[in-house]
Amino acid sequence: METYLKSMKSEWLGLLEKTDPSIRLLAADMAKNHAYMLSEEFYRIVLTDPHAEEFLSNEQVERHLKSALERWVKEVLSCQADDIDRLIEEQHAVAEVHARIGISVELVEMGFRVLKKLLYPVIIAAPYEPTEKLQMYHYAINSIDLAMEVMSRAFSFNEHSSAKEDENYRIFSLLENAEEEKERQISALLSWEINLIYKIIMDADIGNSLSMSQSDFGLWFNHKGRHYFSGIAEVGHISRLVQELDELFRSTRNTPRALSNRTLRVKFLIEVRNTVSQIITLLRELFEEVSRHEVGMDVLTKLLNRRFMPTIFKREIAQAHRAGTPLSVLIIDVDKFKKINDTWGHHMGDEILRKVSGAFYDNVRSSDYVFRYGGDEFVIILTEATEFDTLRIAERIRSRVEKISVQSATGENIQLSLSIGAAMFSGHPDYERLIQMADEALYIAKKRGRNCVELWKALL
Repeated sequence: METYLKSMKSEWLGLLEKTDPSIRLLAADMAKNHAYMLSEEFYRIVLTDPHAEEFLSNEQVERHLKSALERWVKEVLSCQADDIDRLIEEQHAVAEVHARIGISVELVEMGFRVLKKLLYPVIIAAPYEPTEKLQMYHYAINSIDLAMEVMSRAFSFNEHSSAKEDENYRIFSLLENAEEEKERQISALLSWEINLIYKIIMDADIGNSLSMSQSDFGLWFNHKGRHYFSGIAEVGHISRLVQELDELFRSTRNTPRALSNRTLRVKFLIEVRNTVSQIITLLRELFEEVSRHEVGMDVLTKLLNRRFMPTIFKREIAQAHRAGTPLSVLIIDVDKFKKINDTWGHHMGDEILRKVSGAFYDNVRSSDYVFRYGGDEFVIILTEATEFDTLRIAERIRSRVEKISVQSATGENIQLSLSIGAAMFSGHPDYERLIQMADEALYIAKKRGRNCVELWKALL
């Protein structure tokens, strides 16, 4: 990659040297006068593509992307020799964002084609000599092509790395703590069934019960299980059984006093029992050959490390967009952790991190993801969690850690607390925005005096 970038820099310098300074000045002037219009037209055209509209909401276009493209056009077409290194770095940064949010290379290339098409009538209408217009067009198109090639190469590199991490995560997910996960999900299935049976026996009313897809098992399967076992036939069978059980559940729940009839009640319970048994059998088959493997797991805390965050964020954001379900993130700091390390040593610090990690694991749902972000900082992705759910879970974690009893080797009591920043997914496809919002909320929580939960709110 380094050799390639040197080659591109040399070619960009060559273009500048071969182009008459007066032509470059005219191109820069044209960009200054028409960049706003080009940006407006560009997004008007690009947003007619359904695939592009999936990633670019109108609000995002208005707030960020139009002004960013306007600035980009001006910078590329007014480039000087001293600007090339910075511009190459900027193309890399843009490519990383595109790869992070999952925009395809085809969509990026289509955007550049639209931009070059829009430039032509602008140059033709300019009050210059025909030869000047031709040279301007040649210079502008070549400048854009150079920037595009750097961006596309960096994009492909990032996309390839992302694809490898996706596959690595899938393999890791299959292997990570499989036996425990299998028993946990079977237990969740049976718990859902027992609660349903209990309600029916007590009053024949299931109005307040959760459907299978909204149960702990259903959330785990939709957000994790499908990905863990992607491409295996049993996944499709389980999906079908869950869907059939949900339809039966809704039909029964929406029929007044349907379960007051003994024959119908027995038939319903038998169907539930048979379906749950089939799902358990299929689950056992899926997990049968899976064994423990800890690549991708933080050795100290046994939580996920940050390696797989991009993969998981990208998938959950796509799911939230597609299904219209909420998504949130918590960023958590152990208060005054450096002081704990300095006072009682790193061994005690490690023990505290293990205890805190256990509190996270015990107080989130099986469909959520808990990461050790680095040092004493943690990130939790909460799937299908409303603002109320998010704050409730965050407060439950904070309260639980506050009650943890830790004593030093000398018998002193070590008081623990957490500062937590929370943020709700707002529709922006770049997960870094969501992390940034939660991080800003964490900063406010610390300023408030620590040991509290703060939800990020947009400034009006």
